[in-house]
Amino acid sequence: MLPDHCHRRIDVSAETDVEAARAIAASLAEGLLSEGDAGRFDAALAVVGGHLVAQPGGGTMLVRRFGRRAGMECVAFDRGPGFADSEAAMAEEAGNGFASLRRSVERFAVHAAPGVGTAVLVRVLRPGMTDVVTGDEVIAEGGVVMVTRRGAEYCGDGWFIRPDGVAAVINGTPDDARSAAIARRVETIVSATVPGITSQMVIGAIRRGFANKVDTTVAALRMDGRAVDYTALGTVPAAVVRRTTVTSLSGRWAMVGYNPHVPASVHILWQPGDNVLMSSEGCGRLPTLFLNRDLHEVDPTLAAAILMRDGGQPDHDHTVVVLRNRARLPPETAT
Repeated sequence: MLPDHCHRRIDVSAETDVEAARAIAASLAEGLLSEGDAGRFDAALAVVGGHLVAQPGGGTMLVRRFGRRAGMECVAFDRGPGFADSEAAMAEEAGNGFASLRRSVERFAVHAAPGVGTAVLVRVLRPGMTDVVTGDEVIAEGGVVMVTRRGAEYCGDGWFIRPDGVAAVINGTPDDARSAAIARRVETIVSATVPGITSQMVIGAIRRGFANKVDTTVAALRMDGRAVDYTALGTVPAAVVRRTTVTSLSGRWAMVGYNPHVPASVHILWQPGDNVLMSSEGCGRLPTLFLNRDLHEVDPTLAAAILMRDGGQPDHDHTVVVLRNRARLPPETAT
């Protein structure tokens, strides 16, 4: 069984695929959204699905429950001819229904590039819920896309983000019940860590949580408004992406429980507007794609989907996390 924070992936090339996506979404929305809100989400999927069917080669829809039972989310993308820009994709003249759709949902974002494709983010939320994290304690705005290989019953990947600056990505064995249980346990351990601890201490807590060796790798971040501390057990790399430069972060090869020593932490400076990328399958081309696609101002979830579309493995468990520095830093004190 897939966890709520894992996207269900539906490849779309015909109306029957759109119907399948709508059925999956309806099942997930049952007991979460009211009949009216579920209807709004279903209508949104019909519009987005219709757009994908119209594209050469179709596209992909990713559907999940959003937040702590806050609502429903759909991310969709294609590799069609695209539009001149995102505004053109949302114009009434485009004839794709996006213009009216954006007025009927709580979150709607589009990224379009000619010759590359179009990506869309839609959220319908329960009354009183929001997808905007506010407060002076907020360090980063996070966006995540996590999928399994096609047809899988279990997800060996995992992730956790806390607004006060703690994040983790887990990479386990695809479609394996034990690996999925380990990933869920790691997420629980990270969520229970106290605010303010270092990334090394987060990894230490994970290692103490397992008496036996497990074939899972994990990376943890501890962020404040000025710096990122990164510690990893295994090949879950990260990168800090600034306006024009990239700093790669990598960990010592190991798996949870196999190495008696906690790996060293990497300390990197960043500032508001900078982004951290994490990927369970390696960052590889992702930082370069982030710069080339000019994703600095794109919604982090939509940015993660674009990176997965253009730089991910086609049929594998894969998690992409985008963390954007949103800290409110006090002015520097003169000395």
